[in-house]
Amino acid sequence: MRPSRSKCLALVVALVVSATGLFAAGLSQTWKEWPRTPLGYFMTDAERAQWPALQSDADAERFVAEFLARRGGDAFIAEVARNAAQADKYLTLGKNPGSKTVRGKMMILLGPVAPTAVTKKKRGGEVHLAPGTAMGDFSGPSVEDMRSASNDPGNSTTFITEYTYTYPVSALPAGYGKPLTVKIEVDPPSERDRLVGLGVERELNKLYEMAAQARLAAARPANP
Repeated sequence: MRPSRSKCLALVVALVVSATGLFAAGLSQTWKEWPRTPLGYFMTDAERAQWPALQSDADAERFVAEFLARRGGDAFIAEVARNAAQADKYLTLGKNPGSKTVRGKMMILLGPVAPTAVTKKKRGGEVHLAPGTAMGDFSGPSVEDMRSASNDPGNSTTFITEYTYTYPVSALPAGYGKPLTVKIEVDPPSERDRLVGLGVERELNKLYEMAAQARLAAARPANP
């Protein structure tokens, strides 16, 4: 059943309020934060470059209304809200919502995938392989598969955990043409996660732009 417009607008507000700040001149706090919400993750590079020029909340509201309309409106809002809720459920670190983590952003833009390896690292460099590590199942996107990447209350502050995620070609935007392996360190005491390796952030940003463009293209009406 299609969600009501009032419900979808409430989801937009919730997604905006739950994110943290990226600042543009003249905007109230709510709109300053919008580019770093789950909806804002889908901005293209060109749209992101336009954002700092906005001078008022009215400008931002018009920008976002047009942004959402180009992507399918209510259906897009509801889909992103569902994915963000799943990220918050499984990937939250302390007070840091899962949708605002590195893993959460990756899941929302590229889809969920199970870790292909889990490594516990003792601070200072000693490495321990976690027992029972399983390969991911790519038969379909399942947020349940990412449960193991959530905060483990049993983790000692002595350790950080490194998760390896491998996306097959079929799970990535068309045109990328190769699988992607990403390693992310999770540090529950600091309530943060981070990418591991040189060039990984640049490669992910490339994919994020491709995913944003693909989402925009998918919502365009077909040529008659």
